[in-house]
Amino acid sequence: METKYQTSFIPKKPIAPTGPVRSSRGGGIGLFTLISVIIFLISLGLGGYVYLEKNYLINKISVDQTTIEDQKGGLVDDATTIESLIELNSRIKVAKELLDKHISVSPIFNFLQQTTLKSVRFKNFTFTSAGKDVTGASRVSVLMSGIARDWETVASQADEFGKVEYRKVITEPKISNLTLNADGSITFSFSAYVTPSFLVYGSN
Repeated sequence: METKYQTSFIPKKPIAPTGPVRSSRGGGIGLFTLISVIIFLISLGLGGYVYLEKNYLINKISVDQTTIEDQKGGLVDDATTIESLIELNSRIKVAKELLDKHISVSPIFNFLQQTTLKSVRFKNFTFTSAGKDVTGASRVSVLMSGIARDWETVASQADEFGKVEYRKVITEPKISNLTLNADGSITFSFSAYVTPSFLVYGSN
């Protein structure tokens, strides 16, 4: 008698993969969410920065406007002061021009004090306008009478007035009307033209 074996191919448990099951769809959703969150946070940060910057600018403009209003009065006072200084400067310029053109006699007195010899004494002084020279420049004449100790002193005084370095001060110096006195002294007259630029106040 043959023994029969019955073979069954129906599994008792469902066949499952031995390794862990991964869902590719679930991984994609997580990455998209992460990127969305990052973009949202960046947008939120930029929005906050723009808001704060706007408020800062508004406050700064307000402060600047207040400062301008507070200093407006000071600017008006400064403008008045500047106008006053400009007017004063103009007056000073006019005064300086007048002084620069003003004719002063004192320089010729200083010159005579330095050039007159100790043995010579001048008794009078005449200062007058002498018209213009051949070049058209104005001339001023000086006329004096003096007394010297002797003839030699008169000659020495004439040489002193005729020095080259004095030609910028006086021109055409001349001693005339020589008279011998009883005591041996000499009376004489002196005349010369004074350079106008030497008498200008500004040059002295």
